[in-house]
Amino acid sequence: MSNTTAITIRLSADTNMAISRLAKAEHIPKSTLARKFIEEQLEQYRIEKAIELYVNEKGSLKEISEITGVTVRRIMGTLRKKNIPLKMSEEVFDKGMEHAKRVFGF
Repeated sequence: MSNTTAITIRLSADTNMAISRLAKAEHIPKSTLARKFIEEQLEQYRIEKAIELYVNEKGSLKEISEITGVTVRRIMGTLRKKNIPLKMSEEVFDKGMEHAKRVFGF
């Protein structure tokens, strides 16, 4: 069994009814549907936060990845989809070029 923990939340009557109806239509427990909604929204929030931090220059891709738990590759893919240019310092560029020279021998 996976490592899970329980939390208690209060929902409005309307939200509770909506979850109940959707869970019934999906033939799954309300808790399963609520967990799915929370996990999906949490993932979306983490990606949006990573992009916000990057655009506001609050750290390197690696640092932002560590803060948000979103992989560097996923952040870069999202930046590309949103047409947000990658910012690269001269130091990072120079390190990349040094690596390329070692790997490709030029």
